[in-house]
Amino acid sequence: MKRIASIKYVLFFVILLCFARTNAQTFVRAAQDGDANAQYKLGKMYSQDGKMQKDIKKAIYWYKKAAEQNQKDAIMALGDIYYYGTDVNQNVHLAFTYYKQASELGNYEADFSLGEMYAQGVGVAKHLPSAFEYYKKAADKGGLAKAMFKTGTMLFEGKGVKQDKAQGINYIKLAFNEGYPTALEYWNENQLWQYEE
Repeated sequence: MKRIASIKYVLFFVILLCFARTNAQTFVRAAQDGDANAQYKLGKMYSQDGKMQKDIKKAIYWYKKAAEQNQKDAIMALGDIYYYGTDVNQNVHLAFTYYKQASELGNYEADFSLGEMYAQGVGVAKHLPSAFEYYKKAADKGGLAKAMFKTGTMLFEGKGVKQDKAQGINYIKLAFNEGYPTALEYWNENQLWQYEE
């Protein structure tokens, strides 16, 4: 009985491995044929340990191929690689350029990242009004809870924007309703329920 179970397990693993290789080969062919989404997915496979052996140079190559066709997720991925210095020399100025390009194509994670860069003065001069603008865009159009929280705290505290406690509370409440734990902590620490009507 144990032997049959072992054989089934080995057979399942072999089938799974074959499927993963076939799937990866399909992406390789499509990427080589110029499919921007396949190029992005292939870049993602190379950027992580998993179906392919991690190879950041190949990941960047395929992300750039997809970026040439305005594939916004690939552009965002390039921004992340250079912002965090993922297996490459960190280059926050290049990251800023990629995030800006991804933002212009409608990537709301890029908007949030630009907000962070402006808020902290990383890769660009610190400018809280610009940070607020990008956070708000990511919150309103992208529905990102972390952006809702940042927008809310800036409004509530009047940092980089005219203070509007009521509007700030609304954004913070939206963020914790979306499950963003930091928003709930902030809500409780600052006893924001006092301001609700």
